[in-house]
Amino acid sequence: MEQLNGQRPSAHDQQHRARGLIIAAAVLVVALLGGAGLLWSLVAHASGSAAPSDDSDTPTLLDADAPAEPELPANDERAAELAYDPDRQTDWSYQSNGQKVVYLTFDDGPSENTEKVLDILDQYGINATFFVTGNDPDYRGSIRDAYERGNTIGMHTMTHDYKTVYASEDAYFSDLDQVAQVVKDEIGYVPYLVRFPGGSSNTVSANYSPGLMTTLSEDVPARGYQYYDWNVSSGDAAGNNVAVDTIVNSSCVEGYTNIMLLCHDSNTKATTAEALPRIIQYYLDNGYTFAPIDRSSFVVHHKVGN
Repeated sequence: MEQLNGQRPSAHDQQHRARGLIIAAAVLVVALLGGAGLLWSLVAHASGSAAPSDDSDTPTLLDADAPAEPELPANDERAAELAYDPDRQTDWSYQSNGQKVVYLTFDDGPSENTEKVLDILDQYGINATFFVTGNDPDYRGSIRDAYERGNTIGMHTMTHDYKTVYASEDAYFSDLDQVAQVVKDEIGYVPYLVRFPGGSSNTVSANYSPGLMTTLSEDVPARGYQYYDWNVSSGDAAGNNVAVDTIVNSSCVEGYTNIMLLCHDSNTKATTAEALPRIIQYYLDNGYTFAPIDRSSFVVHHKVGN
């Protein structure tokens, strides 16, 4: 051992040097490992210092490297029920439950008419389901408004351009992912509900990708989504601002217990909002209730046409 001035170092000096060597070795090891948190704990231990009392203030390798876990909106039971979860198993109901229920659904929004529709729903104390697009950024705030007022939000399409959406399976899911992000930005999560542009029975998709709807009708549910067609149409897709009487007569039918009613919410569908009170009143007078779609609701699937 090295001597100072011809004398052996004292026990105190030896302990001091040993402690310094421990610290130096610890710094070298931690530098190689890249762990700032581990450095703190080793130095504190070697120097006899007390560790910080709040463990949350001490950075660790795990804290630095672990990705943040996605979180659903706090205290939102609907989020837990309606959120997309590819691992969740649901016992879907493809048959009427025998109860007289109307599921009002609106495609293509949000639009300048969305708030009118929401106000009418509020007047009657009922809720509906909105299958939204990403077409008009100016009205995206209405997605959040509709959700906060108790309505269900589903995904329709980002672009509603059939040539783009139905170019291939990859193109469809790319479009779906885009509108999913729009919805997530507004309500805090991606919902599991989907409605195909034109429904699963559309044949226009065959112009761009023959057999695509057969593939999508299998793969969309297999990925954890559920798609919803309809068993009653309001007829408002026939043109711009279809006559109110025509929409009412098409919407108000007999012979069904569970009704999945297709309506549209776009800037050219003002008459749909005008017809809505008469449609709602007709079904209320005939003993129906209204409900937004959830996992327990009646699921309508058309016969696939492509």
